[in-house]
Formats: sequence, C-alpha cells, structure tokens
Amino acid sequence: MIDTSKGKRKRRAAQALAAAVGMALLPFPSQAQQSPEFAYPAEKWASLRDDRLEYEEIADLVHEYNNTVLQNAISYRDEKDKNKDDVAQDYYDTANDIYSNIQYPDADDPNYGSQMSSVLNSRLQADQLMERGDESTEDSGTIKLGYDQAEANLVKQAQQQMIQYWSQYYSLDSLRQKKVQAENSYQSEQNRLAAGMSTQAKVLSAKEAVSSAEASILSAESSLGKTKESLALMLGWKYGAEVEIGELPEPDLAQIGAIDIEADIQKALANNYSLKLTERRLKNARTEKVKNTQEQTQKNQRETIAANVKAGYDSLLLARSNYEQAVQAFELEQVSMASAERKLAAGTITRNEYQSQQTSYLNAEVSVLTQKLALLTAMVDYQWSVDGLAQAS
Repeated sequence: MIDTSKGKRKRRAAQALAAAVGMALLPFPSQAQQSPEFAYPAEKWASLRDDRLEYEEIADLVHEYNNTVLQNAISYRDEKDKNKDDVAQDYYDTANDIYSNIQYPDADDPNYGSQMSSVLNSRLQADQLMERGDESTEDSGTIKLGYDQAEANLVKQAQQQMIQYWSQYYSLDSLRQKKVQAENSYQSEQNRLAAGMSTQAKVLSAKEAVSSAEASILSAESSLGKTKESLALMLGWKYGAEVEIGELPEPDLAQIGAIDIEADIQKALANNYSLKLTERRLKNARTEKVKNTQEQTQKNQRETIAANVKAGYDSLLLARSNYEQAVQAFELEQVSMASAERKLAAGTITRNEYQSQQTSYLNAEVSVLTQKLALLTAMVDYQWSVDGLAQAS
C-alpha cells in the first residue's frame, strides 16, 4: 500500500553538513537546504518540504537535499578559485617536499642496501608526482563539471528508482491476484476431492501453490520497501520517514513522435558532460603528448555519443511500439471481458470459463502497466542522453 500520511516535515540527513558550512537553516526542525530561501517561491518550498514525492520534484530535491550533492558543494568552495597552475603546483610542491627530505645513506652503513632502496622509492614517488603535475589538466572548471555530472546522474538514478518502485508495486498487485487464483484452485480441488473427482496429491499440490504465492508476496513487499527507503534517503528524508510516492507521468507519445534525431544528436554533443570535460582538459593541456591524447579522446567521444543517442532513440521507438500493442491488446480484452460478464449473468458460460477470461483480462492489464513503465524508462534514458549523460566511452 502507498503511504497516505500527510503534514509531517521532511527530516533531512544534511542537517549536520548544513550547520558545518553555515548553510541557511529553515525555521523547521531538522531540515536544511542548499539554496537560500529566496531561490524559490514559498509555494514551491512548501511542496518540496511536504512528505509527498512528486516525479517533477526530483531534480530540485536532489539539488537541495542529496548528501553527495551537498558534500560536493562544500568541497567546491575550497576549489572554485583553482586554475590549472594551482592544481599542477600542488603536485610539484608535494614532489619537492619529498625531494628535500631524502637523505642518502653512508655507503659504509650496514643498512645501506635497505636505506638506499627507500631513497629510490622516494625519488620514484617524487618523479611520478612531478610527471602528474606536467600532465595535469584539472582546474576549477573540470571540478565543477564533474560535480554537475554527478548531480545529473543522481537525478536520473532517482527518476529510474521511482519508476522501479511503481513497477514493483504493480508486480505486487499481480502476485496478490495470483494468490487469489491459487486459493480458488485449492478450494476447487478440495470440493472435487469431496465429490470423489480429485486426489489428495492434487489437493496438496494446490495448497503448495498457495504457500508459494504467499512467499512471493512477502519477498515482493520487502523489495518494494527497500526501493522506497533507498529513494527517500537519496532525496533527503531520514531513515524510516513516512513518504507518499506520487503517481508517474503518462508517456507523451506526441513528444516522441516530434523528435528530430539529428538535431538531438547535436544537442547531446553540446550538452555532454564527459565531452565538456575533455574539451576543458584539452584547453588546459601542458604538453604535446597530453594534447594529442585529449584530441583523440575528444574525437572518439563525439562518435560514441552520437551512436549511443541513436541507439537510445531506437530503443525508445521500440518501447513505444510495445506499449501501443499492449494497449490495443487490452482494449480487445476489455470487450471480451464485458461479453463474458453478460454470458455469465445469462448462464451461458461456466464459472471456470469466466475465470479464464478474467485471468486473460488481468494479464493484459498488467502488460499495459509493464510496457508503460518500460516506455517511461526509455524516455528517461533518451532525454538524459540528450541532456548530457550519453555514454561517451
């Protein structure tokens, strides 16, 4: 069942982090956010702070309350003014510290061999740090891009997890229907046994089917609870909080039909975080070797991104087709179900025939829900590939 409790405030795990760095504390106990109060209208803050999760709120909840995003924001405060020379100098300084502390042993020292080995290891470590300084392409810009990419991935992950929650919820409904069917079969076998038309073995088999259905329900309920808890924690609620999971949006078939794949590929190339990182690192390259490496990486990434966006588009079209077919099949089952109900009322079909049609109807209904969620997942994957997360390597 979906939680329906309302009015309780979200209790944010980021409270300690916020206090540590002076983030604005709200007038609500144990709740903090990344942005100042004026960042959103009061109505939006109220919606974000209630205990109902709406799909369209996910990006804002991740930005304001996700622990990783908050930690990255804290770290960036110390890194936002770093240029490529600052980052490289950190390596050089560490290497020079090691060089200056090296003490060569006396050749007559009985431990000369082991001491000299330690010296050589220190020199190797310092040499590697100097090389890393030469090859460093990082600065505040690459650091920020990395944090932005991490946040985008978290939003995508939360969206997928909310879809997964509803997939498990619908599966649980299906399992409960199967349990009812198993119980009906068990009762039927008991009646047949009493009439001398069945065997004890068949009755026991039907009883085991009921027990198996009950075990499947318990397992599914546990998985559903874990998915919900993980999603809530990711979005800032404390462990065990009462959270109501809102409905998912309906698939926008018109939006899919309006996609211009070539235009979207160009958008994906312009938005891609990994490609932006490579372009920034190419700009920061200190040596010809590093420059050549980044140029080749850039070329490979552009080709890979374009191919993956196209593959995502093809998967989206397939998911749309599967969903449309499931809807058509369900509409036919609705007609057949209505006919079966009339026939049962008129006494022209048996109860078993009716139950068989009812099972077919319920399976078609589950198929629509399953294909709808698969389509929503494909839409999330495709949109994020355009918005910067297409696989680049």
